Amino acid sequence: MILGHHHHISMYTSNAGSNNHFYNEILGLRRVKVSVNQDNPTMYHLFYGDLTGSPGTELSFFAR
Repeated sequence: MILGHHHHISMYTSNAGSNNHFYNEILGLRRVKVSVNQDNPTMYHLFYGDLTGSPGTELSFFAR
């Protein structure tokens, strides 16, 4: 199987507010979803992407 694009990249952040400001206000991505880490329900899982959902634009962060 050959994959042409990645679905998303996941990273960690220690400050969800600053993370949201940077990706929304500075880079212009929108937050498309907020959920919790299924392995640790006390940790938020933030998803960002472009306005049209273009392949390869989705980033997700686990907020510590």
